[in-house]
Amino acid sequence: MSAGEQPDDHTGMLRRPDLPRPRNPPDDEPAPARGARGPRLQVSVVVPTRNEVHNVAPLLRRLDAALAGVAGEVIFVDDSDDGTQREIERVRATVRLPVRIHHRAAGQRAGGLGGAVTEGFALCAAPFAVIIDGDLQHPPETIPDLLAAAVRDGADVVVASRYVAGGSASGLSGLVRHFVSSGSNLLCRLAFPRRLRGVSDVMSGFFLVRVAAVDTAGLRPDGYKILLELLATAGQLRVREVGYTFAERHAGASNASMTEGLRFARRLFALRVPRAARFALVGASGTAPNLLGTAALHRRVAPPRAALPGRGDHRHAGRDRLELRRL
Repeated sequence: MSAGEQPDDHTGMLRRPDLPRPRNPPDDEPAPARGARGPRLQVSVVVPTRNEVHNVAPLLRRLDAALAGVAGEVIFVDDSDDGTQREIERVRATVRLPVRIHHRAAGQRAGGLGGAVTEGFALCAAPFAVIIDGDLQHPPETIPDLLAAAVRDGADVVVASRYVAGGSASGLSGLVRHFVSSGSNLLCRLAFPRRLRGVSDVMSGFFLVRVAAVDTAGLRPDGYKILLELLATAGQLRVREVGYTFAERHAGASNASMTEGLRFARRLFALRVPRAARFALVGASGTAPNLLGTAALHRRVAPPRAALPGRGDHRHAGRDRLELRRL
């Protein structure tokens, strides 16, 4: 890599679409607030964004205030086409926290939001990573509580939950979204009763992870529910929950859609059903109709069987022979 291609720590730009395995810190980018420049980082806040230009400024201001007593950094993994990247570059000069950007251009956004989070994991320079949405529905003020729970309980994952004491899902708009959220949670827990035991909000997009406890290189995310993927595929993890109030979106349009819902259902099926069994099901789905069709065809073209003579038929035959003799 030439000198002109090196990531610029002053601008925070990270021009490298293919990220390596997670590392701490990144090999070729000095970690901010480390060594002589300040205390060792405690937490990296990963913010996946897609067209959140109007939410960047209030989000960074609230993160800066919420982490005033914490050595942290913010990493934006940006899939936007609306100028979000330029807004981050403008606003970060006004906050105390170090802010880095990894922009994924169109055609390099594999895995959707889950893929963005996984690439963000690879860039974390702190032992803990917090995943938070960029639309302010997740309150940055809850991050110190997540970090405190992880340190106090030695947790590997701390989930910000809407469904425990101190939590609320009031920011969900309409009964339909409430039903979809609670129903999806129930479906996930039924699919993974052991791994998700004690987890009330599997669909949460707001959580903390101890980076060393998770092999993020082994994740194969598809869609926006990366927490389900992490809990279902990782080894034994110590999980804790902290209640929070899910707020209404600050600005812009939701990225949730029917397509994302279908991706979630497909991924849940793939996580639950082993690969070999999926191939068997696909084969059976083609074989069963063929067998039924063949049976129906044979039934339609088979000639009718000749009627077998019964007792009455034998009696009538004997009477006819007797009459012939008399003649």
